Amino acid sequence: MIFLDGKSPHTTYPFALHDTIILPWDYALKNGMMKLFARSCHGLSEGSGTACQPCRQLIKNETLENILTQIEDGVHENARFAYHGFSGLQEMLRRKNQTIEFYWLHRLNQARKLLTKATALSDQKRLLMAIASGKASQVDHLISISLHQKKGAHGLLASYMAAVKEYYNPKSFTEEEDMKALLLWKLGGNRVAEINHRANNAPSISYLRTRSTVPSIIPSHKQPTVEEVRANVEATFDGVLEVIHGQNCSKFIHTVLMFNELATEKRVHWDLKTNYFLWLCREHAHNTATEFMNEGDMEELFQRLDDGKVHHAGEVRETM
Repeated sequence: MIFLDGKSPHTTYPFALHDTIILPWDYALKNGMMKLFARSCHGLSEGSGTACQPCRQLIKNETLENILTQIEDGVHENARFAYHGFSGLQEMLRRKNQTIEFYWLHRLNQARKLLTKATALSDQKRLLMAIASGKASQVDHLISISLHQKKGAHGLLASYMAAVKEYYNPKSFTEEEDMKALLLWKLGGNRVAEINHRANNAPSISYLRTRSTVPSIIPSHKQPTVEEVRANVEATFDGVLEVIHGQNCSKFIHTVLMFNELATEKRVHWDLKTNYFLWLCREHAHNTATEFMNEGDMEELFQRLDDGKVHHAGEVRETM
């Protein structure tokens, strides 16, 4: 038997076929070589040293021809296991294991998806039954706030149960309530706004800061730019331009601007909106990194302050 392409008789020849069908030959393996001989073998012919007649007739056996063809071209995957060698069986087993693992994982993922959907459906039913009980008030405000916070059915149910136990009190203020609270805050200050919040269940100061209609002033971490000055001037006079135009009938507007300098506490302040360190002297602020990117920028700033290369701003200029 000759095996090409590096094939080995130990893994290529279908040994199990001898137990499946009746074959008119036996085999012998020695030193990696495989020999076939007929069951009616008479041994070597005397004088010629060639195989006997029954062994020479094996090459014409149709079953052996099919086996040799399958060894050379490969066995069809639908053939019975006995026609496969050990290498073919190993390859079939590997593919079958891959298929089993694929469908097992596919089934597991499907089961997880179904379990997730079943859990969500269960939470929705529980939420519906909880709302129908009527144990909590202002359910519409609660759902509106929770949906704005991008909560799902489970989060909505948790917020509702917290409201039932009075751990959570949903609030939703109208535009009129916001404006009244803003007016009291601007006229009376933080203490009056806090008293109004505690006594009348009005909006808190932190909430009012998000609802304030007053434009914010852009602080400068170094020499102010033209754009910053323009934005600050617009923010300052945006609310009084109508009054100024009403008092002056002519096309010229006469307004008195007063500039004043206020003493400030000598310390560094980090501005959340601009992400810059403030209250540094404008003459030497360029000697250090004023934008907060990491901890190293802060360490460099304080080191420059200790070395005297950068100074605190002792006063701030404002427009009256």
